[in-house]
Amino acid sequence: MRSGVNIVLVLVALALPAAVPAQAGVVINELMADPASDWSPTDGNDEYSSVEDEWLEIHNTGEDPVDVTGWRLRDAVSDSSWRYGFEGTIAPGGFLVVYGNEAYAWEDENGYPRYGLSLNNGGDVVTLVRADHVTVVDAVAYEGDETRDDCSFGRLPDGSLDWQLLDGMNPLDPPATGVRPSPGGPNVCSPVAGETWGVIKALYR
Repeated sequence: MRSGVNIVLVLVALALPAAVPAQAGVVINELMADPASDWSPTDGNDEYSSVEDEWLEIHNTGEDPVDVTGWRLRDAVSDSSWRYGFEGTIAPGGFLVVYGNEAYAWEDENGYPRYGLSLNNGGDVVTLVRADHVTVVDAVAYEGDETRDDCSFGRLPDGSLDWQLLDGMNPLDPPATGVRPSPGGPNVCSPVAGETWGVIKALYR
């Protein structure tokens, strides 16, 4: 069925505009579909889970706070179920991250199938929708070559139209960007450093 999934991905990607205009300056800014470490600070443990440690970040590029209460994430490939519902306000220039375990909990609480974020390693389309559950705020389509163990796929610089593989923790040869994944923080270019995973994770708790 892999070929069928690929066809769906292509059709959905073609249906999306090259850049979906952001509503109120909020964009999907970075995501990790293929975690290989314990990324989530909210799962209550230090154990790695390929599903619970997936994450997605949204970013307010505007100059005013944005209330995202009721906004939802949708996975266009697996099925049409909602993956997560946001609550709260994002400050100007701020970031908001949802982890796979948080998506699990939200699905359980709201009676949806338990998929987590369901970020397909082979490619996917993720859509952010306003509280009316109709208006698309932003959408991103990515392919299998844009995922890699502990590499995120993100806008560089933040909020721009340029998406890059952030491979600072698992460098390509040569490194694609050398930028480390940064859930909840800005995507900043810096040399690849030999830091331990514990030090890197502590930066984003």
